[in-house]
Amino acid sequence: MNSILFPVPPEAVQTGGEIRHRMDLTAAKILRHLDVENVFVRHFRHRRAIPDLPGGFAGYGMLLDAVVKAAVHNIGGDEMKQFKISRLKELSTLQSIDGAITIFSQEPGFWDNHDQAYMIQALVLDHQKFHNQDSLHTALRLGEFLLNRRTGNTIGLETAFLMLWRETGDPRFLDFCRKALQIESSIDCYDRTGAPCGTAHVYTWIARVLAQLQYCRMTGCGTAVAVGGAKELYHRIFSDYSSISGSCSGGFNWGEIWDSTQIGLGKWGETCASAYLLRCSAKMLEFEADSRYGDLYERVLYNAFFGAQSEDGLRQRYFIPFNEPGEWYEHETYCCPNNLRRMMFEIPDAIWFRTSDGIAVNLYTESRLALPGLEIIQNTSYPESEEVKFSITADQSFQLTLRIPGWCTNATVQGQTAVPGWYHLPLTVGKTTVQLELPMPVCQIRGTMAQTGRIALMRGPLVYGVELEPNGLNGHDIDLLEIDNARPFAPGAEGIAVSCRIPNQTHPEKRVLFTRFSREKRNRTYFPASTEKGWTDDPLYTKAGTRSSE
Repeated sequence: MNSILFPVPPEAVQTGGEIRHRMDLTAAKILRHLDVENVFVRHFRHRRAIPDLPGGFAGYGMLLDAVVKAAVHNIGGDEMKQFKISRLKELSTLQSIDGAITIFSQEPGFWDNHDQAYMIQALVLDHQKFHNQDSLHTALRLGEFLLNRRTGNTIGLETAFLMLWRETGDPRFLDFCRKALQIESSIDCYDRTGAPCGTAHVYTWIARVLAQLQYCRMTGCGTAVAVGGAKELYHRIFSDYSSISGSCSGGFNWGEIWDSTQIGLGKWGETCASAYLLRCSAKMLEFEADSRYGDLYERVLYNAFFGAQSEDGLRQRYFIPFNEPGEWYEHETYCCPNNLRRMMFEIPDAIWFRTSDGIAVNLYTESRLALPGLEIIQNTSYPESEEVKFSITADQSFQLTLRIPGWCTNATVQGQTAVPGWYHLPLTVGKTTVQLELPMPVCQIRGTMAQTGRIALMRGPLVYGVELEPNGLNGHDIDLLEIDNARPFAPGAEGIAVSCRIPNQTHPEKRVLFTRFSREKRNRTYFPASTEKGWTDDPLYTKAGTRSSE
């Protein structure tokens, strides 16, 4: 296929299934359970020298960006749209004469421009999609304030200024990105310019690469440098630094840096890093149509990212360790809860893409794509189900391109074998039904580094783990549990039934139900096994080179 994919208009996509359920939960939390006035807005109404917020950062700009994105995709209906209108209008009343929107009464805090960068993104998107001139005016004043202050670089600022430049045509914002933020420079140069966290910080690195990719797409400039940074990023992602759940950050003290130990305890798997990895991987498909970016996307989405949200949608995790229970984050402010909300409403943008001769399907989920002269309806219970059905009505012939995941070596399309990568299916005018089968045997994924000698169970893109209470286990049992992989696994609607052993106990054999990693009470993921028969390396993080995506 061609080397790039193209986004489809967000209004052309309707989403159902688990993705829609998660978005509805997120919208309900914002509209009915989040005290926006007291948690966020009061800090901007009543500025203080030292605000009573963790880290001196509200995250209100991120929340507003999430609200606008929800409205773009019609999540939350008219209630969300009205909420967006009132909150963005209110934001302009919080703006000072000099253009600042801040929580600080004196000198701005370290992350002040971070919050304002996401406010700009929310306001510009509101103008772009809903043609609200007041939003653009507020964003422009805020951008000019940051320009006049010669603001330092921070996460989200490059994207904010690029959006302002594209929407207004004001060259000052592009010039600032080029000269002050050095957006055309290498990732090493970026590290030396005093970025707030540096490239050792995963979230910062991914945000920088994303901004460079956006810059290249908007201007046509600097492609070699930007793609160079992205290649180095994904060299890490597809090798030692990513975990079974798709998370890629760790460290005992900070928890947000590159960590190849595979310990998976404590501060492991920052939600911001997972959100930005999703965002950046979708953007990479516009530069290199390598199906591995889609494979990575669904791995992160269904495991690390969805695992960071409680099943009722009311709580979020800052970190999601893969080998012990995670803790709920006690605040609604700061970055992780609000980056989760922002990214949740961007997921529909990664389902469908245009190609030069048709449509590519990146994610399999209940959804509908409606373009002039073309409607495609996707019916599936994926990732639980192996079957995906497409009902297509087309006014002219086109090519349907399907991503065959790297974990699926015996997929079929219309009964024909489809190897991992992209499968191309020419379709004619009229009504057509396409059947995709993605068989999902239970795979025993070999652990590495700290998990050497243990395995994790996967079925399709889903990672599985053990919950204590439903299995009648306690903390001692889970430490001793061993998978008896000489016996067959039994996948079912609730999970995978596995024969296990607990040595040195009266009843050593036990049937244990392994459930999805994203379940909020999941306790442990890796376990020793009775034999090494059937173990396999993780197909996503191979070191043997990249498979072809043609």
